[in-house]
Amino acid sequence: MKKLLFIILLLNSINLFAQEIKITGNITDGVTGKPVSGASISVKGKLTGTTTDSKGNYTLNANKLKLPFTIVISAVGFEVQESQVTSANNDISVKLSQKAIVLNEVVSSATRINQSILQSPVSIEKMSLKAIKENPSFTFYDGLQSLKGLEAVTSSLTYKQINTRGFNSTGNSRFLQLVDGVDNQTPGLNFSVGNLFGASDIDIESVEVIPGAASALYGPVAFNGLLSLKTKDPFKYQGLTVQVKSGLNHFGESVVKPQGLYDFAARYAKAFNDKFAFKINASYLTGRDWYADNYTDVSASTPAAQRGPNNPGRDALNIYGDEVTKTLPGIGLVSRTGYEEKDLMNYNVYSLKLNGALQYRFSNNLEAIYQYNYGRGTASYTGSSRFDLNNFVLQTHRIELKGSNFFVRGYSVEENSHDSYNTRSLAQFINRDWVKDLNGNTVTPDKADDTWFTRYAAAFNGSVSGVTPNNNSAARTFADQGRFLPGTSEFNSAKNASIHNYGLSGAGVFSNSKFYHAEGQYDFTSAIKVFELLAGGSFRDYRMFTNGSLFDDKVNRVTIKEYGSFLQAAKKLFDDNLKLTASIRYDKNENFKGSFTPRVSAVYTVDKTSNFRASYQTGFRNPTLLISSSTLT
Repeated sequence: MKKLLFIILLLNSINLFAQEIKITGNITDGVTGKPVSGASISVKGKLTGTTTDSKGNYTLNANKLKLPFTIVISAVGFEVQESQVTSANNDISVKLSQKAIVLNEVVSSATRINQSILQSPVSIEKMSLKAIKENPSFTFYDGLQSLKGLEAVTSSLTYKQINTRGFNSTGNSRFLQLVDGVDNQTPGLNFSVGNLFGASDIDIESVEVIPGAASALYGPVAFNGLLSLKTKDPFKYQGLTVQVKSGLNHFGESVVKPQGLYDFAARYAKAFNDKFAFKINASYLTGRDWYADNYTDVSASTPAAQRGPNNPGRDALNIYGDEVTKTLPGIGLVSRTGYEEKDLMNYNVYSLKLNGALQYRFSNNLEAIYQYNYGRGTASYTGSSRFDLNNFVLQTHRIELKGSNFFVRGYSVEENSHDSYNTRSLAQFINRDWVKDLNGNTVTPDKADDTWFTRYAAAFNGSVSGVTPNNNSAARTFADQGRFLPGTSEFNSAKNASIHNYGLSGAGVFSNSKFYHAEGQYDFTSAIKVFELLAGGSFRDYRMFTNGSLFDDKVNRVTIKEYGSFLQAAKKLFDDNLKLTASIRYDKNENFKGSFTPRVSAVYTVDKTSNFRASYQTGFRNPTLLISSSTLT
């Protein structure tokens, strides 16, 4: 600790004697003469940088640099331009040349270092800041479907599951989603819940997608691909931004009238000289979710010709509780009367995202970052059943130290399921709270289903006076006497009790699980010079706590450790026209054998707009935590 304090004081004392360098200027379109807003001005090979304002003006403080040095000016749709700084006070105004094509974006996800998208060793798609601003969808995340090779499954207004190659599902544990390098998956579910806990539109700087296996650099979760979201640097994007969007949905529906959809967001960032900067973000999206009202009879035990509303054994798709069935002698298959999903699910969904970041620059090549993200929301999720992620919370803490050729990062991800529940189980438990025997006495929940079928059989067989025998409708009406009706205080009380009863005795989903992650990488290229060399590694520690509701962890906690490392080398040949890249990664879960995932590629550049690529890679995925924990127990 003393050594670290000494280094910090030494770096700051050096800054006192450093020459003050201030660069200002204006960036314009070389053809139209109009100012270019959002253009990036950065010091070549350093972390220092800024962006232009709405009038194309910029100010760049570079007090710690030795003269001369080079600044790089770039903007979407324009050629990159470099200018040399030779004196302490410079006015560098530049007219940018428009690109003939706008395909040659700079990306970093393909090799974990910046490079041209046309020379990437694998296919990669990018949504730039300009594309995000021009996105016609309600949110930038909805607009991701326009990217080549990407598909989405929409489960809720607040939850969209994306995928690239391979099989997709409503809960995709094969696809990695990063927000500023932080894995956005919930520890208990093992996948990212769309952008429910991600970043707001006005804080997103760029989105990169690798539509295929990315395990060779990112490990087992990137089996199907990678989505990397990068938020705005407070040093570069300063000031106050407020955004309000609204819309309407549910047109032409019988169950609900048109409803409003609202999205509010605010961002504020400030840099104090060239050393310290911070940002804060807040966004809130709310609306009425889509109603699941498909009541098709899907009873697997009933012949297709006999299915329908009058089927005594009916199992309707979006009615829950009717999965409980029994074959009664002389009557046939009979199902319990269920509840419609609209009476069980919380369709008033929302997504609250709060974010804050502090960044401190010790020098032009060393920066420390602390970032905190808080997400809370409600969404409908279809898995083995229909789940309501109700007031679900995901929090992340990130600490990072980075330079131009390295980074060391540590973060934690923690979830709290709060009021989340299984709607199918909820209907079944409510159905066990009100059943009466033939003497009119309410029975205990463990006897409720059998008692209900006994009442049904007695009524159908003519043993109950006043009830028409051999009539399924009359028998059901008698068996349902005392049933809690949706909207009544009895129904709401039983619903609330079951939601907050976790495990096998209730419908509630409880999880306070978390994981800790540490990783780092170093670029040895500048030291080796003969070829490019990048190395890195990571370690992850899962600490699950579901109190026995999801895992067998009521007595013994479930902990799972994973680690991995990678090596990537690249070499340019034939006057830099051919670039060969090879990488390999090793990953190990403490409960399973380790695995190597290689990737090799060759990119040949004919000219600025023509490149040929050939690549080979494999993917690797560890079993999900449900399988890993069952191995432990």
